[in-house]
Amino acid sequence: MILSLFIVLAFNLYAIFLLPQISFFDLAYWDLLVLSVWGCCLSVRIFKKRSFKKKIEQSLSQSGKIAPFYLPYIDQDLYFHDIEQLENKLSQERERNNELKDSIDRIVHELKASLGTMLLCQDESDQRMLQLSIETMNRQLSFLLLLARLETNVMDVQFKKIELRPLIYSSIKNNKHLLIYNHFEVKIDCPELLIYTDPEWLIYIFDQLILNAIKYKREARIEISADQKEDETIIQFKDHGIGIERHDLPQVFEKGFTGSNTRSGTYRSTGMGLYFVHTVLDKLSGTVEVFSVPGSYTIFTLHLFNSPEISWHKDRMVS
Repeated sequence: MILSLFIVLAFNLYAIFLLPQISFFDLAYWDLLVLSVWGCCLSVRIFKKRSFKKKIEQSLSQSGKIAPFYLPYIDQDLYFHDIEQLENKLSQERERNNELKDSIDRIVHELKASLGTMLLCQDESDQRMLQLSIETMNRQLSFLLLLARLETNVMDVQFKKIELRPLIYSSIKNNKHLLIYNHFEVKIDCPELLIYTDPEWLIYIFDQLILNAIKYKREARIEISADQKEDETIIQFKDHGIGIERHDLPQVFEKGFTGSNTRSGTYRSTGMGLYFVHTVLDKLSGTVEVFSVPGSYTIFTLHLFNSPEISWHKDRMVS
């Protein structure tokens, strides 16, 4: 732009001293025309520069790396943004690794305790305790496997058409020794219903809800019911335990949340069971709701879609 001004100035001096036949008005008209074009080009350049800066400012509010999208343009703010994003991601990975390590340490400690209990079981009178220890070890290993799959994003889901009631019975069988030991009454109201789901992971959800009822029992009773509508299956688990405080309900499915009732000293909560229920159910394209009356009961309601077009239903639900 500056060079063009020098060229115009040089041409004017050339015309004045060496081309006297050119009139002043013709020269002024030519200068006005050139300056008008120059002004338009300058305005366009300023507009583009401001638009580009505005685009960069908007990009700075986004997550993830953005500098590669603007190459070969180099801007200090872009690189500072990307460095901060990478540091945050690294910090999150470190936190996840620490949480995974803590969970593994805790599970290994519990497995060692169960093994110690098994070694002490030497006669037939200890068979119930032996079965409880085996059941606990199996549950902890399943917990560890799921934790590893979720943290590494390699959870494999295989949907199939299957009957619901046998899945409920399988979950009860998985926890039968713990239910018997705690003198639990289990009431099932489930007609013959066909659902589209991954049976292995749905049984895991049932296991967690049954275990949750046992942990926080007030009355040793759990009621499991199911119903089917046109486009969804509704499954309810109602336990008669200590309940959940109203202000804790919005957070019960958050990772590591234990709530106020679990700090009474009767049971040490990890805050992972319901988080797994919510996460796994999301992988199954379902939803979960909770309603509770403290000191009386808690109801967990699962919603599963009744169609093989699971992904379509999930997209509709998100929108």
